[in-house]
Amino acid sequence: MKSPHKFLFLSLMISSTCMVISSSNWLMTWMGLEINMLGFIPLMYLKETPNESETAVKYLIPQSLGSTIFIASATTSLHLNNLQSLMPIAMCLKLGAAPFHFWFPPVMAGLPLLPAFILLTWQKIAPIFAISSFSPMLTNKIIMVASISALWGGIGGMNQTDIRSLLTYSSIAHTGWMLASINSTAPVLDVYIMTYILINVSIYTSLISTSTKFHKQLFSSKEPYDSLLLATSILSLGGLPPLTGFIMKLLVITYTQASLFIIFTLILGALISLFYYLSLTFSPLMELSKMRLTKPNTSKPSVVFFLAQILPLSTLLFLF
Repeated sequence: MKSPHKFLFLSLMISSTCMVISSSNWLMTWMGLEINMLGFIPLMYLKETPNESETAVKYLIPQSLGSTIFIASATTSLHLNNLQSLMPIAMCLKLGAAPFHFWFPPVMAGLPLLPAFILLTWQKIAPIFAISSFSPMLTNKIIMVASISALWGGIGGMNQTDIRSLLTYSSIAHTGWMLASINSTAPVLDVYIMTYILINVSIYTSLISTSTKFHKQLFSSKEPYDSLLLATSILSLGGLPPLTGFIMKLLVITYTQASLFIIFTLILGALISLFYYLSLTFSPLMELSKMRLTKPNTSKPSVVFFLAQILPLSTLLFLF
């Protein structure tokens, strides 16, 4: 972000998310979501190209629609209680959860790398915590959205060649797991979001150094240790045991109050996602095993993120 005013919008986006998390009424939640949207849109103009303007409009329309549905259902629910069920649906639209994800892949395809990862990580915090603040009667009505998102995210990423499309459908699948963790008997949602952001930051640190677009270019021009970091982070995102991504999904399965059918669909979607992640990283890992590794020439943040993947958050199991 070369322009100083971008830091103003970044602080606005962060403070509005904190506003949503700490709000005690629907009006403050709606205001925080609107400020969060208005703070993120200027950050989408990283290179100030016409493509970014089109992407900003594609992001603005569904976000505004979700906010309108939310505030309309919140005000009319004082007289018609049945309309309260539209509030979590509006948040699912803002999240990009299937089947309300029609805007998510086109927006991700047109964004630069940094705003794309902000959309994948930070922009999910406010809507998901807004859903978690609803009553269990409302959150139970959208538990089917969790299973649809997990399956759709797994199936949608099967034939994708663009790395951003892979991360997009992976995000849709992880959104389903987040929704399933809302009704848990333990603070699983906090751990899941923290771990998900950590894994995505690890992938971002690997992709930021090269202009990688297609998945065949991921490991073509990287150092051995950088390739190992990226492959481990991708497998952790897919939930391969015993990496960190597997631990957070295990916590959801253990503590969620969803039905057995919902848990089965979540696991099935995770297995489908893990299949194409394994096919993506199997060949580079085999080539890496044949190489003679020397002293690593990676940055300290990369080493920290790599250790975060190979040393799972198993200590958190003692807190539950």
